[in-house]
Amino acid sequence: MTYLDLHPHLGDWEKKPAVTDLNVRPLPPLDKDYWTTFVEKASGATQKFASIKNSHVSLQVKHQTRLFVNSEGSMITETQPYWQLEAYLWLLSDKGDGIPWTISHFVSDPAELPSLAEFRKEIRAAAKLLDRISNAERVHSFSGPVLLDPIPAGLLIHEAMGHRLEGNRLRSGGEARTFADSLGKKVLPDFLSLSDDPRESHLSLNGDSSQSLIGHYRYDDEGSPSDNASLIESGKLSGYLTGRVPVNKRHRSNGHARSNHHERAISRMGVTRLHAHEKSDPLKLKQQLIDEIKRQGVPYGIRILNASSGETSTDAYDFQAFLGEINLAAKVFPDGREELIRGVNFVGTPLNAINGIIAAGDDSVVDNAWCGAESGMIPVSTICPSLLIQNLELQSKADTPYTQYFYPMPS
Repeated sequence: MTYLDLHPHLGDWEKKPAVTDLNVRPLPPLDKDYWTTFVEKASGATQKFASIKNSHVSLQVKHQTRLFVNSEGSMITETQPYWQLEAYLWLLSDKGDGIPWTISHFVSDPAELPSLAEFRKEIRAAAKLLDRISNAERVHSFSGPVLLDPIPAGLLIHEAMGHRLEGNRLRSGGEARTFADSLGKKVLPDFLSLSDDPRESHLSLNGDSSQSLIGHYRYDDEGSPSDNASLIESGKLSGYLTGRVPVNKRHRSNGHARSNHHERAISRMGVTRLHAHEKSDPLKLKQQLIDEIKRQGVPYGIRILNASSGETSTDAYDFQAFLGEINLAAKVFPDGREELIRGVNFVGTPLNAINGIIAAGDDSVVDNAWCGAESGMIPVSTICPSLLIQNLELQSKADTPYTQYFYPMPS
């Protein structure tokens, strides 16, 4: 079957001058004996919690040096260290509810990782929190005002906005191309801007020490220097994430073509940051949520405190929707009381969700994580403040109770 070329006026590839950059950066040393002992001792922190039926601690270190050569004459080396320390806990309640929790520290500099004492303290706190979650009310659905803390808010922006601003999707007839006709038009509230700048390797927020951004890279996987992509300026769409496949007549790659190993590179996120020009401190933001609850006349709103992963569909054939996996949430009542809930994820359609943003916090947080798409799993960083949304929908998680274990966890 032959398909019509929908973009006959556009070229197939943007030419670039040859680049030679063979600067291989030194990688941090790895003390295997120290980290083996660290992981073994940290993993024992859950033993006194009988309800934790499964747990593990892992350290994954990936020291990566990639060599890029092309027919234009470019020769480039890109060196990146990735250190990911994780603890996974799985609680089995008396009613058979399996509740997972993951603690993750994903950095490029091992000096940012917690000490053994700090990490064991985090694990014990997570085990106690899981006990509280297991006793929380189970909610099956909700639609109304929602306050997302920074990590869940960043997940929403990543899924609802980020993937739909990847330029390669504008050339594909199989894509819905949500924002293809929106350049210069309002797509977010005026007080928000969005950019993606992989040149940033570290960031200091709110006076804290500098944090590494694992979405950082100097050159993309088409040999183009990474550059800042201004995506949304004061609410108006100003650009896309682009590689060397043209998306319009004035096309210029901003160095966002990325891939995992030998996958075909497509435009992807790197270091994505949502900027709030009008900010509320946490107390004011919660009061704005309470005011919205009263205005809508609903019995309560929802605060989403932690979410771990998400997914979205951008195909024209499929539903234009996204989902965020909630780990921790609470009902917020008009008097300010908060009660933990469990059993729901947040879902929605992108335009409804982002058009419902009515306030942002002053509490931006860095979230380093892996992102999967057609060109494979790549590291990305998202920087986002809390967001208050006028209306967001929650749906029930899969509910399959487990039988109790016959034997306790071995010591």
